[in-house]
Amino acid sequence: MKTAPREVGRRQVHRMSTRTPSTSAPREEVQPFNLDKFIAASKPLDLTGIDLNDAGKYPISPSEVAVLRYMQDTEFYTVHYMKALMETSALADNEARAFMVCWGYEECYHGRALAKILEATGHAASRRSIEEFARPRKMTEVIQDAGGRALSMISSDFIATHMTWGAINELTAVHAYTRLAELSANPILAQVARRIVKDERRHFAFYYQQARRRLASPLARRMATFSIRALWEPVGGSMAPREERDFVGAYLFGDDEGRARLKETDETIAKLPGMSWFSMVSEATNAGTARTLAAGTPIHRPEPYREQVAA
Repeated sequence: MKTAPREVGRRQVHRMSTRTPSTSAPREEVQPFNLDKFIAASKPLDLTGIDLNDAGKYPISPSEVAVLRYMQDTEFYTVHYMKALMETSALADNEARAFMVCWGYEECYHGRALAKILEATGHAASRRSIEEFARPRKMTEVIQDAGGRALSMISSDFIATHMTWGAINELTAVHAYTRLAELSANPILAQVARRIVKDERRHFAFYYQQARRRLASPLARRMATFSIRALWEPVGGSMAPREERDFVGAYLFGDDEGRARLKETDETIAKLPGMSWFSMVSEATNAGTARTLAAGTPIHRPEPYREQVAA
């Protein structure tokens, strides 16, 4: 490892990157979604020209290890979300059902790639997602799943809540992987993160277009607002301890550039019908960053890799 990591913590200058942050984050373009095209193009993560074993030739900071394990778990945890959704009336929706199959397939390959990078750099991949399948369900999870099933039986409009929730999480993932690529000193990790972003943009387009159409119903808007206000938490929140979630948010979004990406996410979701009130991504992530810094948790950052690598 040629580059020594910096540490950021209590009473230390919180310098998140040596690059000059842009004054505004690029706007997320919401592309029209073609389900048939998406299904036809669905495939494992494109790793053309990338040897994941080469990741071991470059530095990876202790903080990146923690972030990668969390993101790996989040990708593998997709199947839990799919299971909960498919136990609702969404199973009868042709578009949702077809998308979910391809979505879970692609997310699994994201998790596998992150696990291989961890192993190539001499770090054990996380086993949390495997253990999640074996543990008994928490009472809160049982109640949430039962509530979702009940509401979906009362009204088919409840699927709009799932689509809005998915749009929030997928757009957060787009920006999370973009930031991971920008901040990493490991060019292989940066390349893989950029490839994952391409998939996450496609996933976001589906959820966003579905949410925009389904939130046309006043009942759908009321259900989505109530459910998201009461139950939404940042991606992976139900899977990992709050301290881990807070740390990942601080690492990826704890500087001006990161906060701009959070704001962009909120503003994009707020354009959906009935969602003008939404600012929960920034609020939750910034609060978590504040807790991380108040605890004096060190954030190790190598200098970002400078060479331009084709994605």
